[in-house]
Amino acid sequence: MKWAAPALDEEDLVTTGGRRRVVLLSVSVALTVGLATAAGGTSTAAGLGHGGVGVRPADAVAVGPSPQPSADMSAAAELYLTHVLDLLQSKSIDKKKVDWPQVRRQAFAEADGARTTADTYDAIDLAVKAVDNPHTFFLRPDRAGALVPSPEVPGTGAPPQVPSGRLLGQRIGYVSLPATEKIPGYARAGARAVRTVDASGPCGWIVDLRGDSGGAVWPKLDVLAPLLGDGRLGGFVDADGNEAAWALDKGQLSVDGEVIPKDLPPSIETGESGIDDYVTHNAYVLKRPRPPVAVLTGPETASAGEAALIAFRGRPESRSFGLPTAGLATGNASYPLNDGALLLVTEAADVDRTGRRYANTPIAPDVRVAFTDRDMARGTGDPAVAAARKWLESRPACHQ
Repeated sequence: MKWAAPALDEEDLVTTGGRRRVVLLSVSVALTVGLATAAGGTSTAAGLGHGGVGVRPADAVAVGPSPQPSADMSAAAELYLTHVLDLLQSKSIDKKKVDWPQVRRQAFAEADGARTTADTYDAIDLAVKAVDNPHTFFLRPDRAGALVPSPEVPGTGAPPQVPSGRLLGQRIGYVSLPATEKIPGYARAGARAVRTVDASGPCGWIVDLRGDSGGAVWPKLDVLAPLLGDGRLGGFVDADGNEAAWALDKGQLSVDGEVIPKDLPPSIETGESGIDDYVTHNAYVLKRPRPPVAVLTGPETASAGEAALIAFRGRPESRSFGLPTAGLATGNASYPLNDGALLLVTEAADVDRTGRRYANTPIAPDVRVAFTDRDMARGTGDPAVAAARKWLESRPACHQ
């Protein structure tokens, strides 16, 4: 199967340019486009991702007959509902678990007499509920419109958060990745933070994903490229077992062999402007290559944040600390509909570099360490950071 790179989340929705882009999606971020990963049709890989497989053209192939609608149902309503049902039945990773003839009968019964596309929304909700996936959902036009990103955090006038880093003590590098709520500048700032910390030559690194609730996955992996190293990082697998590998080669990220472009063009579907420096092709080489890495996770680590964690699973000298993740390690595709509504379909599950499959079950850390929001906020006395530092300082790389 040929994917068009996944990478979107609720925050990233309108940032994916072109058709059939892979995007990762994270539903834990309240109506801020970021799936950080989605897949699509005819252009380059840039969207498939965690929780989100990307922006695809809404042109599903019919997969089965729908019930004969009543005479009171308009042709527009019938076509709209059939189209959405076809998308769910053909694209969902859960498609083989659903009794589609039954779902179609129920949906058309619910939409009996529908004259407008809006009259079918309750029937679509019924079908989405039958799919029973927490990362698949339908947004009415008013909510879909609320996903349009702005350059500031709503209501604050403050710029969105970007990755940050610092040195802990004299030997441990620390980098924190927030959600990819607004893409511009994220990868560039993160790559700069890693280089700045590495100037001190740390022997081990902490990657803090506890505040990473999703967004686009590729900017995150771009930031972490020097720590991850070249080769296979993980992948997506669909309902039929087809797999698309995430890989890194001298700073260039790819999915299913297709390189993630540095810049994203304007979106055909949404009319939004493009993104410069979506990724940086971060080929920076650490002063001490292949260091031990401790990854911190918690219940807010979701979707693309979980994808970043999965990229370290199976990597030598990597260990995770903290609490279980949110359990949204899947890739979603977003399908804009002609009345402004939006359907997001979970199309793939994440797999790590060893082939282990993840989906909607929280990912347990290697070492469970309880912590609170206050622990994270105060910066000192954080038990998860302390446990990670203790392990890192015990590694051979920190004894040389």
